[in-house]
Amino acid sequence: MLYEQKLIDELKRFETDEHYAREKCELPAEGKLDPVNQNYYESEKPKIHDKMKEELRKVQGWNKSLLSNIPLRFSEVSFFNFECKTESDKKNLDSVIKFVERKNNEGVLILTGKRGTGKTHLGAAAVRDKLGYYVVIEDLIYKIESSLNFKSDQTEEEVFRDFATKEFLVIDEIGRSLKREKEIEILSYILRKRYDNRLPTIIITNLEKRVLLKTVGEAVADRLCETGTTVEFTGESYRVLKRKEMNDAA
Repeated sequence: MLYEQKLIDELKRFETDEHYAREKCELPAEGKLDPVNQNYYESEKPKIHDKMKEELRKVQGWNKSLLSNIPLRFSEVSFFNFECKTESDKKNLDSVIKFVERKNNEGVLILTGKRGTGKTHLGAAAVRDKLGYYVVIEDLIYKIESSLNFKSDQTEEEVFRDFATKEFLVIDEIGRSLKREKEIEILSYILRKRYDNRLPTIIITNLEKRVLLKTVGEAVADRLCETGTTVEFTGESYRVLKRKEMNDAA
């Protein structure tokens, strides 16, 4: 189950099921409480309720925080507001959710397809649910190159270590950088280290899978073939569809 949905369900149950609320307070679920435990229950229940609400707010607001690095355009997206216009959309949504829900996940999910088909929406939704981190490959390259400046607050080694150890990472716009060799070098290192650290990664690209594997070089391609699962987005761009709908309504 998605973490956000789990929190929603638990909070609702806590508010409506006294037996469950007692258990959360580490008290007997059945029978009448003695005065001491009753006072403890009445005191502890609001505290636990506030903690549960705060954790839910943390998830729901994660993509608005600096900790996610999600662009403002995608700060409100979630799995719950992804619009499935076709069976292919539903299948893609289900595939990303299954990856997010996977226990002991150490794999790579590759989202490929044309622009405007929902890849970044689902990547951002995954970041929200996993309290993860999002980065565009060009920004990652810039961050690593900037670390070479003696005024930088991080060394190159520290930047690489940071991205190699994030609990959940989404890298977008693979294959679009003009610094292709640098992109391949960075991807190769980070994917290898995340593989060693048994951490999950989503990579997003507009390239077809065969073009992607050719573009990223042999080392990265081998890593993706070994640990990667591909989800292909083949539908028409939502932006194009939206313009059509606006023109039809005009």
